[in-house]
Amino acid sequence: MKKRMSKPVLALSIFSVVVLCIFIGFVAGNRFAYSHSSNITSVGSEVSQEDMDLFWQAYEKLKDQYIGEINKEDFVYGAISGAFASLDDPYTAFLAPEVSEEFAKELAGEMEGIGIKIGILDNFPTVIAPLKDSPAYKAGVKAKDRIIKVDDFETEGQSIDLVVSKIRGPEGSKVTLGLLRGDDLKKVEITREKIAIDTVELSIANGIAHLVINEFGVQTSSEFAQAARQIEQEGIDKVVVDLRNNPGGILDETVKVAGYLFNPDTTVVIEKGKKVDQTHKTSGPGTLKNVKLAVLVNEGSASAAEILAGAVKDNERGSIIGTKTFGKGTVQQLDYLPQGTSIKVTVAKWLTPDGHDIDKNGITPDEEISEEDNQLFSNSDPVFKEAVKILSQK
Repeated sequence: MKKRMSKPVLALSIFSVVVLCIFIGFVAGNRFAYSHSSNITSVGSEVSQEDMDLFWQAYEKLKDQYIGEINKEDFVYGAISGAFASLDDPYTAFLAPEVSEEFAKELAGEMEGIGIKIGILDNFPTVIAPLKDSPAYKAGVKAKDRIIKVDDFETEGQSIDLVVSKIRGPEGSKVTLGLLRGDDLKKVEITREKIAIDTVELSIANGIAHLVINEFGVQTSSEFAQAARQIEQEGIDKVVVDLRNNPGGILDETVKVAGYLFNPDTTVVIEKGKKVDQTHKTSGPGTLKNVKLAVLVNEGSASAAEILAGAVKDNERGSIIGTKTFGKGTVQQLDYLPQGTSIKVTVAKWLTPDGHDIDKNGITPDEEISEEDNQLFSNSDPVFKEAVKILSQK
């Protein structure tokens, strides 16, 4: 079975430390944009029998001489994880059974932790976005905060999976993050909780629909479809799609959502890799294809969120408003392996319809406007107000 995602998931994969973390993940993109597969292929000619013999000879020497106890399962899992880490790609990783299970729960929307999505930036795990109303959000954690410590564990150069394992924990337990925000070092203690996510939220006021997409999960397109039908039934012709702090998610869900905003057969994203060169186009009902559209983004918008924003921008479908997005433009494939393990592998890059590479570049808004410094405790939202202003002038 294959599922494509764009999350962090910084698509994607973007690990959510919902923590559970991820991701998303963003989300995306993966195919998280993720793909799921149960196929197992044989070792290629690049890895010889001599190479494998070397591994087991080293293990036998260790077993024979090491003074401590050796857990064979931990040894093998650690060896595979180390091999993946040697690729220097934070989104290509081996997931041990417990991490693989947590990741599967996240994709299904069953998460527990502090409610953040993280990726790697400048060798540090970095917050892509706190989930709305999550423990991290309430504690003031912000997009682009660099996590330099988890309790007493120093994170520089560590893999996302390891950092995630340090952050996650049972509901009610506490974790202390050391955060670097600009030049300021902060310590934040957060109590872990169960995280419930509504991926799509709709509010309508003064003839304008405000559609917030928190991430692109397995239910997002169906939730968006319900919201689109309500907007259509109420005759609303001005829509704000809010992708701020959306870390990404499932690529296929992103394309399906685009199907409600564009005419059929509109290019949403181009995917290029070793074994893929594919243009993803809309095939949906186009329920909202004629509404006046504004899309809100910020530095917490990543992966799948950037895919949708890039499609809107390149197809001149609406105005992009806010601040430059995160810049996560790679696609991961998730494959399930024996013993409850899995691997996620970067298999492609995605480009906007006009061929722009978003990875590490992000999307620059048509109208750049910043949010208030402390949006959590403010009733003012200058970005949304600008969107209303622009839509009212169309």
